[in-house]
Formats: sequence, C-alpha cells, structure tokens
Amino acid sequence: MNQEHTTSRTTRLTCTAVAAWALLVTGVGHTVLVVVSAVSETPRDQLDVRQAMVETTTRVAGLDRSLWQLFSGFSLVMALLLVGFGALNLLLVRRHPGVLLESRVVLWLDLAVVLTALGIAVRLLPAPPIVLLGLAVVAVVVALSRPDASFDGAPAAVRD
Repeated sequence: MNQEHTTSRTTRLTCTAVAAWALLVTGVGHTVLVVVSAVSETPRDQLDVRQAMVETTTRVAGLDRSLWQLFSGFSLVMALLLVGFGALNLLLVRRHPGVLLESRVVLWLDLAVVLTALGIAVRLLPAPPIVLLGLAVVAVVVALSRPDASFDGAPAAVRD
C-alpha cells in the first residue's frame, strides 16, 4: 500500500469520524438543553406562549396531544436520531471501515442527511447546530473527495 493510498484511507475515515462526532455533539447538546429547560423555571417572557402551547391540543393519528407535547417530543426524537446517526457512523469507522473505504454509498447518504439538516437549521435554528452541521457537511464532502480503496488496485466499481 503506497503512502497516497494510506493518506486517502486515513482522511476518509477521519473525516467520517469528525462528521459523526459533530452529529453526536449536536444531539447530546440538544438533549441537555431540553432537559435543563424542562426542569428550570420558564422565563417570564415565555410563560404565555408555553401556556398557550400546553392548552392547545390537536388530534394526531387518533391521539390528543398538546402543541407543547408535540414540540417536546419532536425535539427529543430529533436529538436521539442525531445521536444514533452519529453513533452508527462511528461504529462503521471503528468496526467496518471497509464499508466506508470501498464505496461512497454511505457517505452520499450522510451528505444527503447532513446537507438537508443544515438547510433546515439555517432557516430555523440558532448558531450552534448550524456550525456543527456545517462542520459535518464539510467533513463528509472531504471524505467523498478521497478515492475509494481497493485491494487489487482496481476501483471498487470495476471489482464488483
């Protein structure tokens, strides 16, 4: 294995790990903020809005839920999915690097998810998730720019 090939492999795996950690930090950070907010006193300027959300219910798939329940539920599920997606990528880096080195399929999926999430974040969220998702996008793009690994010198598409 030549030096350039080793560098490409290392770069692809490192960038995937950076993107994964950015997702994990975003998800864990969000969860911490939701939990702290839930156990803290509601700021005075938010009392009326929060009360209105608690008192406003809607039927979703046969279940009555307040807007506050939906807001909290969507928020926590989103955080869990960020953690899970990041952890899955870290698992691939650590236990199954060939999946990332021999094909770009997972990286294209990663890019589709983080780029879409970044677009939503830019429109609707504060700076921390924008920065972390932006980092994830850049890391995945760099990982995608590295050539696929091969065991016999042929590109993965030719071997398959």
